[in-house]
Amino acid sequence: MPETGPLSEIMNRLRTLSESERVSFGDMLENLGNRSILPLILIPALIAATPLSGIPGVSMACGVLIAILSAELLLRFRKVRLPHKLTKRTVDGDRLRSALDKAAPYVNWIERHTRNRMTFLFHRPMIWIPQILCVLTGALMPFLEFIPFSSSLGAIAVCFLVMALLTEDGLFFVLALLPYAGGAYLITQVLQ
Repeated sequence: MPETGPLSEIMNRLRTLSESERVSFGDMLENLGNRSILPLILIPALIAATPLSGIPGVSMACGVLIAILSAELLLRFRKVRLPHKLTKRTVDGDRLRSALDKAAPYVNWIERHTRNRMTFLFHRPMIWIPQILCVLTGALMPFLEFIPFSSSLGAIAVCFLVMALLTEDGLFFVLALLPYAGGAYLITQVLQ
């Protein structure tokens, strides 16, 4: 995996952590530090976007983390604050490593294809849209846990939103809206 780019840096740090038998969200938080909330939002989103979301409790924990961290981003907190109970939740190291291995080709592709596009989307008030979507998606994910792997769709959208914010690439912002449009379409079809 290339050593450049914000996603590669996150993946490499998580891969180092995955050598442990169990990895807590607190360990991930400590490893990445409080420098940026965006990579911290990306971690639970990446976890929930993989088959790990099928493990009971994982989607709920990831969704709560996404909602809290996104709210802190929206409110412009300087230091990350998470409930102690959440930081103690753990993921099996082997499963985390497997999820990272599966995500690696997508991460490499994303980093090769990102560049500054439609940067007007990343200035106020437009920048509030992806931040609010991340908060709402994270808050909804615990309720989606009862439908296996349904929270993965929301997690994928959050991954695209965070990538858009990390790279200021408006194309990824637009791509992030597709899962929401698909979800809205499905809901309208069910309600009819």
